[in-house]
Amino acid sequence: MPATTTAPCPPAPGRVPVLGHVPALLRRPLSFFESTRTGDPLVRVGFGPVGLYLANDPALVHRIQVDTAAFERGRFFDVLAGHFGNPPIASDGAGHRHQRRTLQPAFSRTSVRDHTGAIVEEAQRRFGAWRPGTPVRADEEVSDFVAAVVLRSLFGADLAPAVVRDIRHTLSLISGKLLAGTVFPEALTTLPTPANRRFQAAMGRFHAVIDALIRDRRANPGPVPDVLDILLKATHPDTGRPFTDHEIRGEALILVFAGLETTSTTLTWAVFETAVRPEVQQRLHDEAARVLDGRPLGYDRVRELSYTRKVVDETLRLHAPMLSTRRARHDVVLAGTLVPAGAEVGYSPRAVHRNPAVYPDPHRFDPERAAADPEQAPPPGAYVPWGVGAHRCIGEHLAATTMTVALATLAARWQLRIAPGARIRMATSSLPYPRSLPLVVRPRGRGGAE
Repeated sequence: MPATTTAPCPPAPGRVPVLGHVPALLRRPLSFFESTRTGDPLVRVGFGPVGLYLANDPALVHRIQVDTAAFERGRFFDVLAGHFGNPPIASDGAGHRHQRRTLQPAFSRTSVRDHTGAIVEEAQRRFGAWRPGTPVRADEEVSDFVAAVVLRSLFGADLAPAVVRDIRHTLSLISGKLLAGTVFPEALTTLPTPANRRFQAAMGRFHAVIDALIRDRRANPGPVPDVLDILLKATHPDTGRPFTDHEIRGEALILVFAGLETTSTTLTWAVFETAVRPEVQQRLHDEAARVLDGRPLGYDRVRELSYTRKVVDETLRLHAPMLSTRRARHDVVLAGTLVPAGAEVGYSPRAVHRNPAVYPDPHRFDPERAAADPEQAPPPGAYVPWGVGAHRCIGEHLAATTMTVALATLAARWQLRIAPGARIRMATSSLPYPRSLPLVVRPRGRGGAE
């Protein structure tokens, strides 16, 4: 095909007149984006008046993420940032780059090293308090653990359990609104319904918590620089003006959401996948027993937990977000299709990570998928848990370290099983999560289960 010739973009299967793919999405929300994967590298999906070019080919997924000259953050990020006052870290261009450079020291390997002791301490304290034979709500315990780590790492804060639970609840509400806000018209997601009023009240309480942390830090500067300290000293690159408390709150809110919601959901799924696979548990336990060898887990030895990290990586593959979007800055040709300026272009990490052309038996949980031979690694764009390019997750190393430490701590101490009679149901969200994960636990010795 000549470079000047373009072809129309084929529609994804399941389209109906007027409503487009709305019925298909509502009928099978968890598998809808996988169902759009056809032999075409780019397909068109529509939800009433909202249209989207959806990339299925890994090369296109990679290009959409890294080609910032052609693509800016799209509707998904508009909805996300709108909940937090559109902070620079959620923007594009110079403002984003400046804020990312400003915040980077708080997420460096040196900073994560400094926080590892607190992460280990929190994991031992929380998971060590479980009792054999007593049912454990692992989803709540994991979320509380991650919240404690994130809030301490970002703000040096230890909040009351009730406040942490309220923050967690608010973040889950935001996550639930992201997918709907991206694919449905704004008028349908902003109606003054009781649910939306409850959401606004929860956001108000979340704002009040962060505002109180900001006021307290201004009055009592912390001895160790953290995110809050950095934000209080940050200035706008164009004017040199310090950030207002309102702007600091926006940055803090979106960092809490990114750090807490994704990490806690992924870790909960990792615990689930471990609990239903005794052979995976045993390998995790054997590795933890060897690496810990009766000693506290330090940062330098976290890297020795290679199988544990594979479990984390495979969980990130299998339990990925539903959708991410960009917006075309100008007319651009993708896979032979002319995508006009202003059009929404996206991809589903969940569908990309479950592509059978890249991952044989893609719905099977297999930590050994990670190939030792780099030549056998998935092509660029086929595995994107942290994103790539200018918007790669700034907290990747902190999140991975937190999850690895938590899994090793659990594996060293407990044998995990799903509680008898429990049914694990998934909540439809931008990142699907288990509505509950009840476990029963038994103590382990160094050689395995006692």
